[in-house]
Amino acid sequence: MKLFRRGATLALVVGSAAFLFLSRSFGGEDIVLSVDIPSEETLVISGDKGAESFLSFPVSITAEETARLIEEGLTNPLYDVKGQKLDDSYGESAADILVEKTGPVKVTLENDRADFSLPFRFESMVSWKGQILGLPASTRKEVLGSGSLLLTLAPKVDENWIIRPGATLAIEWERKPSLDILGQSVGLAKVLTSILEDRADELLLELEEEINSSARLRDEALKGWQDLHTPVIIHRSPDLWLSVKPESVFLSSFTANNNVFSATLALKAFLKISGDSSLPVQPAPLPPLLSLPPDVEPGILLNLDLLLSYKALGEYLSGQPMPPVAIPGGGEVTVKNISFLGSEGRLVVSADIAGESSLGGTVSGQVFLSGTPVLSREDQVLRIEKVDFDESSTEGLLKAASWIARPFLAREIEKKLVFPLAPLRESLLESLGSSLSANRISPELILDGSLSALTLEDFTVERDGVRLRLSLGGRAALLYQEAEKKKKN
Repeated sequence: MKLFRRGATLALVVGSAAFLFLSRSFGGEDIVLSVDIPSEETLVISGDKGAESFLSFPVSITAEETARLIEEGLTNPLYDVKGQKLDDSYGESAADILVEKTGPVKVTLENDRADFSLPFRFESMVSWKGQILGLPASTRKEVLGSGSLLLTLAPKVDENWIIRPGATLAIEWERKPSLDILGQSVGLAKVLTSILEDRADELLLELEEEINSSARLRDEALKGWQDLHTPVIIHRSPDLWLSVKPESVFLSSFTANNNVFSATLALKAFLKISGDSSLPVQPAPLPPLLSLPPDVEPGILLNLDLLLSYKALGEYLSGQPMPPVAIPGGGEVTVKNISFLGSEGRLVVSADIAGESSLGGTVSGQVFLSGTPVLSREDQVLRIEKVDFDESSTEGLLKAASWIARPFLAREIEKKLVFPLAPLRESLLESLGSSLSANRISPELILDGSLSALTLEDFTVERDGVRLRLSLGGRAALLYQEAEKKKKN
């Protein structure tokens, strides 16, 4: 019994001495931390443009829409001249010639070409004088005829965005016009065909000008090119902007099948997503249009560089509840004003702390903890693991009673350093996908398509934030179709 009492007394004495030692060493004074900011010297702003994105999609126009464009470009009468000189084989002759279209243009888009048929009527007042059987004669008669004007197009677009129709013209007579002179029939169909052939180059040049005026291909391309250089908001909280740096544009040869005329348009560009809503980049001049190789299949492959800025990460975490961290044995530490920076490939957490331990004494000020970023593709989260206090923060806490809270505080903060990417990923996919869904991008063009799932590839820690690399694919098509309100009656 005496031995037991002596042992208990000894333990009490030792315990009291330890308490007094700890109290004098850690408690009794308030500590305000002042620590050094971890170095960022090994981190740079990446100049890498990232992986290239490639978008290729059919641009098509239907036979109906093509017919409408041609109808708008035609004037009636098609040909109206006075005193046209005719064939002199039978004497001197001249005619007032009127050619009018009598029905809508018919369009057939097959065999990689466009065939147009335009019905017309021919009316002429012919004046003739000459000799028949050695006898002088003259006459003035009205001559009628009808047929179809045939036009074939095999267009190309040159590097200056000018449509070259590759057109040919011909006449198919239904009722050949002829002039009866004293019982002899003088055919005029050959004369009219010759007139058409003589004016063919002029008529085709007018047609080319009208097609380019109606399609406004270069104007639309220039507008689209300039619009690409303007950042677009695609996500809120955090605010994320899509920036495009277009490189080049391609166009394939035209094809025509099933009354649809189409070609494949392709764009090569670099895409970035960040919280930077800076002023639009000065657009580069519209580049020459390049020929797309024939083996390129239509499709979309987007490689996105997504920069989650440290400010955005801090704003996200500030919106999450962070209750005081309890210290075993009593006391607690409050954590607030969390922000981030990068240091030597690790993510550094800056936090304001304030609290006291069970041994007495308080601690307050700014501390830094660092950890290793880990991207989990399965869980679609970015988390920070192996979180511990930075060396300068450790030295400061060694002076304070709240040092006892160190492992608990680091563990609780690590639990909060989880950033779910699935909602952001789905929001980005929805935002980008909605821009492809039956979207009229101009008064004449409709863009329609869809995107597949967005894939997280990898990440790096940089001076401005955590840079994620994402990729997604899909398909889209452009249809040339003028808005109803602009169509002519």
